[in-house]
Amino acid sequence: MVKNSLLFLFFFVFLFGSQDWVVKLDNHVWYESDFYRFFPESDWKKVSDNNKKTKIVTGFLKQNIAAQKALGLGLQHSQDVNLKLSARYKMLMVNEYYMRHFLSSLIPPSALYFCGQNLKKDVFAKHVLIKPLEGQTEDEASLLKKATTIKDSILSGGSFEFFATQYSQDPSAQKNSGSLGWISIGQTVTDFQDALFGLCLGCVDVVKTDFGFHVVQVDSIRESKYSLLSQEEYDDYVFRFASSYITASLKDVAAEHDSMLISTAGVVFDSLALIGVVDKIVAELKLKNGNRKDVDVIKILKEDLGVVVKYNSNFLSSGWFANKIENSLHRSVFYASFEEIKKDFETILLRDIAYKKGVELGLDSRFSFVSQFNPVRLGVLEKAYLSFLVSSVEKPTDKEIKDYFSLNEKGQDLNVAYKSIETILLQQKQEAAKNLFFSSIENRENIIINKEWFNE
Repeated sequence: MVKNSLLFLFFFVFLFGSQDWVVKLDNHVWYESDFYRFFPESDWKKVSDNNKKTKIVTGFLKQNIAAQKALGLGLQHSQDVNLKLSARYKMLMVNEYYMRHFLSSLIPPSALYFCGQNLKKDVFAKHVLIKPLEGQTEDEASLLKKATTIKDSILSGGSFEFFATQYSQDPSAQKNSGSLGWISIGQTVTDFQDALFGLCLGCVDVVKTDFGFHVVQVDSIRESKYSLLSQEEYDDYVFRFASSYITASLKDVAAEHDSMLISTAGVVFDSLALIGVVDKIVAELKLKNGNRKDVDVIKILKEDLGVVVKYNSNFLSSGWFANKIENSLHRSVFYASFEEIKKDFETILLRDIAYKKGVELGLDSRFSFVSQFNPVRLGVLEKAYLSFLVSSVEKPTDKEIKDYFSLNEKGQDLNVAYKSIETILLQQKQEAAKNLFFSSIENRENIIINKEWFNE
């Protein structure tokens, strides 16, 4: 189980520095950083319609107030909520280890620098695509010569639009005269991107890609949507776009990295023990007439079947793996062969290794992790509070059931209809409890919104 301090505390102190408050309710205050994790700042700045703004803020309030009430009730300590949060926390930590820590070792530093320098701008680009005509072949030297001739002609005062409509092999050139529109980092292949964002305003050059040779020109430059981001968000996007410069086969290097993790952790499987586990599962399957759904694999794994693997000098039974599976988000398993169980157990071990390394490296304090886990956490807490509201509703009284029967069930027997009426009335009460909570937010009861921020 992940400690509550790991799950919750750092979210209340992870702020982006000086910022405005957004909403106040009683003694609780939500700031811009809270809101922009719910709805990106760059998108919020584009919303001009107050009705749409109100709808977005209401959605934010419903989730965050419900989550706050859940925390106030201590629902995060319930077994179900704690299990869900813990499982998602660990899953995201594993993802953070692979997608950030491991991936970062493969990204060229030059790519990070290039994306960091250019992500804040968009360029309005035009191009002329030179490639062999359909059904024909032409050597690269000849294609490059054509592209260079067109570039020189444009630099000498020729019309870019003319050359695009007359010579470009881009099918859309006849309609757009070679215009590609506004382009941000991450929207084109890296070779084209490098050349395009390396050009000065009005400059023309030739770049080679897998599509052919392009005569490109930067017509205009403006600030991109990423220029509005906080430094943490900006760096996060820089990392994402820089990862497209990885040239190694991710499948191969990931497999090599996994093998290294398994080897370093001293993992050694007992093949005979694993085969014995599979034999028990298969035997149970025969007793259940071949219906896998009726075989309780977790129960079998929890039986005293001896040591199945050595891991970091520890000797683990199949029960250890059963607990890992139970505490994960994927509990349905079945093993019909040695290969299946060994592969799945190895995956479980890899997740455990990656999770522990993530904790050691402090990856849970990184912006990328926080920005992913926070909405997950809020969503789980929101559902927990709504479930609490529903479960707290009192059952319909005998009088309420009889009154409903007298108005709606003419000609039927009360004893026969009693249970179904009770269910209907209970569902109505539960729905009313949720609607009362939602309406209190929509009506802004005791809620103060920063009007200066809202109307900015």
